[in-house]
Amino acid sequence: MPQNIDNQTQKGIWFMLLASFLFALTMLFAKLLSGSMGAVEVTFWRNGIGLLVILATLFQTPIRNVGGKPVTLMFRGIIGTVALITFFYTIGVTSLSHAIVYAKTEPIFTAILAFFLLKEKLRWDALLAIGIGFAGVVVLSRMAFETIHIMGILTGFLSALAYTSVRSLKAYYDPRTVVLSFMVWGVVLPFVLMVGSNEFFGVGLMRTLSCFVMPMGWDWVWIILMGIAAAGGQMYMTRAYFYAKAGLVSTISYSVVLFATLFGILLGDVLPDGSVIVGAILIVASGVMLSRSKG
Repeated sequence: MPQNIDNQTQKGIWFMLLASFLFALTMLFAKLLSGSMGAVEVTFWRNGIGLLVILATLFQTPIRNVGGKPVTLMFRGIIGTVALITFFYTIGVTSLSHAIVYAKTEPIFTAILAFFLLKEKLRWDALLAIGIGFAGVVVLSRMAFETIHIMGILTGFLSALAYTSVRSLKAYYDPRTVVLSFMVWGVVLPFVLMVGSNEFFGVGLMRTLSCFVMPMGWDWVWIILMGIAAAGGQMYMTRAYFYAKAGLVSTISYSVVLFATLFGILLGDVLPDGSVIVGAILIVASGVMLSRSKG
């Protein structure tokens, strides 16, 4: 690390790098599970383990809330869960590098939603960054908006919607309450979808996403490791934002693209082609510009 960076900032950088590594590991285990179960079930197990971790912290430090926005809190939990389902779907049907680049469109949509919903101003550099980001989406998708591309873009949009709602909840709820809402809905909603898959969904995409398959053998190992990695990533990401400026931490968070790509190659993914590389560069550059514009 350069000598002119203070110790607190260095800690923030290392914590975010570790968080990115753990989030990429979460993707790796989700990819391994995608061969035997659908995205809804992967989401169910991922949040089930995370819910146990969050509940364990309640015994150490009780939650204290001001309250007052229950509908927004519920909305965040539901939207965050659907975003996770679409994300795990893209992981299952494409390479890890492709899936994570689509997920990283979230800052683009967050800036747009903040303008319309929170009345935040968009400076000229933010508008330029949004334009670059959408150019990256066009290159990445090659203008062939099939199911995989729609689900990838939907992941970024829904994640942005969930993140924007979190910002409006800060003054009303303990952060663990927000995470707890997400985890609870992340268990309940997939459970309902899996129970109803035979009764209501019949065949097609929803059937594929929602059917329940009893985990066997190594599946249980991947489920436990996925939950631990996701909880650890969340913990270290939170600590990173505590020690360093949000703009810097957000920039470092794009290291997850590199980690996910490397893990994907280890799993047998083909090397990213030109459209993925160029699209990733444009989308990451857009996200970094938006992060820097906020400091």
